[in-house]
Amino acid sequence: MDSKEEQQMQVMDIIVRSVGKRLPTEKNFAEKLGISRPAVREILKGFEANGIISSTKGSGRYVQTPDVSGSIVDGWTVLLKIEPGLLSDLLEVRSTVELGFLEMAIESLKIKDLMKMRDLVERMKVLASLEENFIDEDKEFHNLLFSRVGNVLLDQLLRAFWALFERIGDDSVLKSVDLVTSAQIHEKLLQAISSKNLELSRKLMEEQFLDIENRLKKIKGR
Repeated sequence: MDSKEEQQMQVMDIIVRSVGKRLPTEKNFAEKLGISRPAVREILKGFEANGIISSTKGSGRYVQTPDVSGSIVDGWTVLLKIEPGLLSDLLEVRSTVELGFLEMAIESLKIKDLMKMRDLVERMKVLASLEENFIDEDKEFHNLLFSRVGNVLLDQLLRAFWALFERIGDDSVLKSVDLVTSAQIHEKLLQAISSKNLELSRKLMEEQFLDIENRLKKIKGR
């Protein structure tokens, strides 16, 4: 009798070979591998829980790309409520990830992406003049910046980062103190990105993260 781990590996081998296809039924799994249907069902439920396969009633099970953003957001939402100071750790990881992919992001952007980013910057400037925050525009600006990198995990991490920053309750972390200056930095960053000036782009993004870090320090000191 195969151990549970061996059974899981046997099922995984079939899953790997079934990317883009419908998975065999539980009955077919059981017959092919020589294990019971309840054992197959338990193993498949484990893969479903991890987001590796999805199940559609009347259609069957399919292999899919796991999305870690949901589990990160759910787990860290609880952690941040217990220990808000962990937001600094989250920011450190986010800045490292974004700066690490910045060169690839700049090289992959299309003209239409830059035009959309220009429109966002103009909206930021207008909102700043009205003393209104532009959190949504800031989020969309960064999403566009990394949208063509083509790294699935990067997309999931950035989605999780923004969701967590939006869930922390105290949105003063997201709101810039000096809206006009923040809009101007975004404008300068777009200019640097458009001219593919990596060094200046990195410097301006570091300024943005430093601004958020300083706001975090102020919150901690309350």
